[in-house]
Amino acid sequence: MVIVDDHLSLLAIAGRLPDLMADGPIVTTWGYQFRMARAVADSSRRGSLSRRVADPDAVLRRYLRPPANRLIVLDPRVSADQSVRIAVEYQANQLLAELAGSAVHYGAAVRLTAANVGRTWPTVMQTEGIVLATVQP
Repeated sequence: MVIVDDHLSLLAIAGRLPDLMADGPIVTTWGYQFRMARAVADSSRRGSLSRRVADPDAVLRRYLRPPANRLIVLDPRVSADQSVRIAVEYQANQLLAELAGSAVHYGAAVRLTAANVGRTWPTVMQTEGIVLATVQP
């Protein structure tokens, strides 16, 4: 299993995901799904995610109900205990806590775009035994 961020999950939906150097299904967290869906749905915001889509309504529909052969969205309740522990232990925000908690729970690798790697994230990942790598989209 490989957990990806919002940028990479958008590419997964489109079938244009670069080599992730890992095996298993491509998954994302609910936090990343929400962030991506909001970026596409909110026409008043123009960020790097929303600029990538030509038909926001079609992308939003597909992204909120992704085909399982391209992307699976993890249920945050399954790994909530790990996510809460990480949030408390590392003073992590919700996005990092859910990502790292899910990775620990599932024994998953994590692949992120460089822009999504927070200052403390590599240390948290290394300490928790999570294999983290950045990927150029």
